[in-house]
Amino acid sequence: MSYFCLFCLFGVSTAKAIMDPLAVPNNRIGVHILDTPEIGEAAKLINSSGGDWGYVTIPIRSNDRDTDKWTKFMMDARKLHIIPLLRIATFPQEGIWATPTVFDLVDFANFFDALPWPTKNRYVILFNEPNHANEWGGEVSPAEYATLLIDANRIFKSHSQDYFLISAGLDMSAPNSQTSLDALEFYRRMTMIQPQWYQSIDGLSVHAYPNPGFSSFPWTLSRYGITSYKYELAYLNSLKLSRSPALPLFITETGWVNDLGSNYYKTALDSYWNDRQIVAITPFILFAGTNDFSKFSLLTSSIQPTGSYQEIFKYPKIAGSPLLENVYYITSPISSSSSSEYSSSVVPPISIIESVQAFIKRLFSISKSTRTLDIGSKSLEIEIANSEKSRTQGLSGRLNLPQNTGMLFIFPGSARHTFWMKDMKFDLDFIWINQGQVVQINEYVSSPDKTSGIPQVITPGININMVLEVPAGFIQQNHIEIGDKVKLW
Repeated sequence: MSYFCLFCLFGVSTAKAIMDPLAVPNNRIGVHILDTPEIGEAAKLINSSGGDWGYVTIPIRSNDRDTDKWTKFMMDARKLHIIPLLRIATFPQEGIWATPTVFDLVDFANFFDALPWPTKNRYVILFNEPNHANEWGGEVSPAEYATLLIDANRIFKSHSQDYFLISAGLDMSAPNSQTSLDALEFYRRMTMIQPQWYQSIDGLSVHAYPNPGFSSFPWTLSRYGITSYKYELAYLNSLKLSRSPALPLFITETGWVNDLGSNYYKTALDSYWNDRQIVAITPFILFAGTNDFSKFSLLTSSIQPTGSYQEIFKYPKIAGSPLLENVYYITSPISSSSSSEYSSSVVPPISIIESVQAFIKRLFSISKSTRTLDIGSKSLEIEIANSEKSRTQGLSGRLNLPQNTGMLFIFPGSARHTFWMKDMKFDLDFIWINQGQVVQINEYVSSPDKTSGIPQVITPGININMVLEVPAGFIQQNHIEIGDKVKLW
């Protein structure tokens, strides 16, 4: 089968994430969940016993890119202090997952751009166990997977350098057969065809199950046990794929079946999963209900904690301190007593006194930051938001904007800055500006009362250094177009 490779057009460069997750205090304890509503239960487990900012691995299918659903998940993650590891997937067809293509990568990158990620690093796991045929369209293709990693580097990083790309965990117990390939042989063939693949990722996902039978002792140190990743690293090093510093490791799947053993997790965490290279450990799985994964579930079908759950819950953790993403609010809460579904603790609100002072200033006087802006053939009076505080405050408390007025957000550098419509009372037009020129427009962005109370999230498809917010209809009434010149007086 043919496979389009962006590497053929653009080459490849070493992936660079915005921040080393191990450079700050890090709560490596996490859990794997299957769907977004489970995030609350996940937070109770991974941020227990002194923990904060633990990790959640969660799959997202190509036919499940629901903006409202995943926006709520990201906002909940921020509120609950959860770092999401999103594992992208296609969709199953008669028990076999469709083969991913470069177009899937483009679609995921576009979709993820619109989400309000809680942390600066946007962790994306690139599919799952491709050394199994049923995970890759019915065949095993190391060459296609290596090429996909190279394509992912170019596609995601062209959208934002914040994307932290993680390779898929391989099944270390898979045999050489018609439907699977030994994991180390899979790595060898990847490297033989596309040796650049290792330079295209920011982290390595590994599956460290206690095999054989998902039930061996934690101190079983064979290549099939819970330290199987050490064999992976040694083999990758033998292929001369080492990196400096070493790639961060994410144990995105592990777990004992049927709640076997006593203190297995504690033993593993204390004595075997304590490598400095490990960022996160997310046991599979928090809650499986009565499906095929129920033997791994940390919660019973009646949502009762198992012994393994209790072990992880009681295990001493630390408070992580990840670099958080800046989300610029179109409006922000006046006080922390907001009744909104989204807590005002998402971004620390300004004090009540400061809010009242700002409101009085707006009500009784013209701000000194009011200036004139020419855009196309139209002139209007605008307020300036050019500091972190003023951009966060935005249009908070406004019932409307007078005719021929707007608010101009000015940023210190060009990027794809994200806004959202939390607490907005009226619809807006967005005019995205870069270097004195209109580069994108979004008309009639609805307030939450028209979107079932869920604030819309808006991210431009191109870098910008200014955003002009005006009442909905302004763009149409004044014939504003991409390419119009913008001048601030």
